[in-house]
This record gives sequence, C-alpha cells and structure tokens, in this order.
Amino acid sequence: MTLTVQAPARDPRELISPDLFDRLVGRLRDEYLYVARFYAESMVEQMLCFLAATAEYNPSSPPEGIVRDAEEFNHLTPSKEIDDALHAFLDLTADYREFCKKLTGDRFIDHVPVSNSSITSGRSVAITVRAMRHYGWPVDDRFWESGTSCCSDICQGRLTRL
Repeated sequence: MTLTVQAPARDPRELISPDLFDRLVGRLRDEYLYVARFYAESMVEQMLCFLAATAEYNPSSPPEGIVRDAEEFNHLTPSKEIDDALHAFLDLTADYREFCKKLTGDRFIDHVPVSNSSITSGRSVAITVRAMRHYGWPVDDRFWESGTSCCSDICQGRLTRL
C-alpha cells in the first residue's frame, strides 16, 4: 500500500494584515456585491490565492502538468467572481502596490484586459486552478467551477517591474 502525504494548503490570510483583509471584505460588500460576510471573506481569500499563484507562475515556462499546449495562451486569469475581489483590491492602490512589492520582490501584478479563445472557453481559468493547487494554495471550487472569466474581456495577471 502506498501512502500519499499532501502538504497542508498555504493560508492566504497570511499574505496581508488582518486590518487590510477586513477593509477588502468591507469594500467588496459595500461597493461591489451585497453578499454575506463569510462569502466575501472566501472571495478575498481566493483572490489572494490567485495573485500569489500569479506571482509564482511563469507563462512562458509553466510547470509540467499545468498546461497541455505550451504554444497557446497560458496566462492565469481570475474567474468572474474573483475579479470583483481583485477590483476591490486595485481600488486601494497604495495597499495593492505594497502587497505586490512584498509578494514579488519589486514587481507589480498588472491587471490586463484581453480576450481570446482560451478565455472564452474556460481553458485559462482551468489552468489557473491547476496552478493554484500546484503552488499549494487552497481552491474553493464555488468560485472557479463556472469556468467563466470577468467582463467581456478578461483581466489577466501579468508581472511587470515596479
């Protein structure tokens, strides 16, 4: 018998202060969606997992098993639900910039709208979920199962220098 031990998932709340987490949850609930606090907290956690995976992921050289065709569009993209949380964080510009700097070592995670068949088919969201799991971040399938991305164009995460 083979026993497989899986490392515990990383805790996205450790990426930001409790105060910033509460401000993000409040902003999301007050200005973006009128949802229960526990749901907004889960959205913020998944958004943080998405950003952390984006910081670790290299679309030009993805880890084995993440993508099926390295020649296709292989960027990570948020689901529609997670994009709302991301926009709430982007509105807190100074906090978002400091978060990116701390997470990536002086790089910025841009929010770049694009649209292509990988976005509209749900392929990119599926890659995102695999990458999040690969890097040890928890995935709450409620926010990723639709396979759809935000808006008519998707807002992908892309690293640039600060």
